Amino acid sequence: MSRNPKFDRARRNSLKAAGLILGTILANGVALKQASAQPPSGGPPVMAPPPPKPGSSCFAQGAQIRTRAGYRPIETLAVGDEVAVRSGGFAPIKAMVGHTLNRIDGKWNSNPDNLPVIIRRGALGDNVPNADLCVTALHGVYIDGFLVKAGDLVNGTSILFRTAEDRNGVGFINIVLEGHDILDVQGASFESFYRSGAERCAPQLGFDGGRSKLRSHMRSVASVVIDRRQPIDIIRDRLEERGLDFARAA
Repeated sequence: MSRNPKFDRARRNSLKAAGLILGTILANGVALKQASAQPPSGGPPVMAPPPPKPGSSCFAQGAQIRTRAGYRPIETLAVGDEVAVRSGGFAPIKAMVGHTLNRIDGKWNSNPDNLPVIIRRGALGDNVPNADLCVTALHGVYIDGFLVKAGDLVNGTSILFRTAEDRNGVGFINIVLEGHDILDVQGASFESFYRSGAERCAPQLGFDGGRSKLRSHMRSVASVVIDRRQPIDIIRDRLEERGLDFARAA
């Protein structure tokens, strides 16, 4: 294996770009096969599956939130309790929202944005978070001055999707404040519940589909020659490299 970090980064992103292209080809093939299997005109209608529930940003039960009384499990908090916020000091909880993610036939029954993501201890920095943490894929991680969706940071080592094999369901909760803000969760920074249309407390980064992800990986491949990576590319690459260091040290 190359000992040049730039070439290692380019190789990893080349493989991921190839995987995205192959996945698109296979998905298109399946779509064509399904279309050809439709009954002729006049046959019984084919019922489309129900639309997935909207994604939400939540913490799995057990997440430790910093309050005036120290860190407490999120499921023990209530309206009126004060939590530490980045904007300064502490803010009272206005409401608690949540949902349960269920398993059906060995898979999560969910919108991809609701899939559970495990962020391992130290995945974001030295002892940050200070213990493994589970959030939904849509949940914004505050890093380098931006909010980045946890699902866009999955690298398979230090940040990874939780499978549905070991449990029947996961309870998720988030904290509603007067305004959108950043919470201290096990020493890491994550967004509070975001109300649609409200002012965000920080710029949000994310991918808007497979093509967006492909372009990101290609920018990282080209960075060997000229580095035109965008902030989300740099953050993802850095955390992935950190995760690989963990895996090698294990």
